Amino acid sequence: MSKLLSKSELSSRIGSRIKQLRDLKGISQAELGRLCEKDRQHIELIENNKVSANIYTLYLISRALEINLDELFDFEQLDH
Repeated sequence: MSKLLSKSELSSRIGSRIKQLRDLKGISQAELGRLCEKDRQHIELIENNKVSANIYTLYLISRALEINLDELFDFEQLDH
């Protein structure tokens, strides 16, 4: 089993993973925000670990990116 992450570490990795997936899909922060009914600034804050996204926001983001929610937590992909 891997090391337990702090809340800040988890938020940082989720934000980085969202940015990675968004970039892979060629979607801007503004477009992702529109698809999630959030503003661009909120997406930016999540990606830059300034705020922690709640589970419902993560669900909306995963739907907008057309992925399963668990793919947001696939941190091994951050290293590739």
